[in-house]
Amino acid sequence: MKAKSLHFSKRGTVQPIASEIGRVYQCVCDQIPPAYPCEGEKVVFIGVEMGGKLPAPVDHFCRDLNPSRAKNVAFYLINGSVDGLNSIKSELENHGVHMVDDVLTLEVKSSLFKKGSVTDDDVKKALAWAEKVVENLK
Repeated sequence: MKAKSLHFSKRGTVQPIASEIGRVYQCVCDQIPPAYPCEGEKVVFIGVEMGGKLPAPVDHFCRDLNPSRAKNVAFYLINGSVDGLNSIKSELENHGVHMVDDVLTLEVKSSLFKKGSVTDDDVKKALAWAEKVVENLK
């Protein structure tokens, strides 16, 4: 399956998951905005570290997607709520791109002096979620 694993995070918390999805599905892993645009992807996995609403670079990237670039988009969020994706979901659907309803949300705790990082369990959850997404798209 042709896929791409993209991520956006100010602290780098999403990158380990995006890299592992890229490794497992043998696809390009890149940050948003990507060096090369999506072309004919069956699914684009997008990992985002949220701060309430969808970060502007991710919003702009998604608004440029169309069915020739990506058929499906699957989001996983670090410290975010699915509610932050409502506006982009309707925008994607209006452009003919399906947003997978099953959004993975993970909580990464950080302290005052130490940034949080994803755990091995978080990566395992994300890989299980990605496998389910791929199976449902076949």
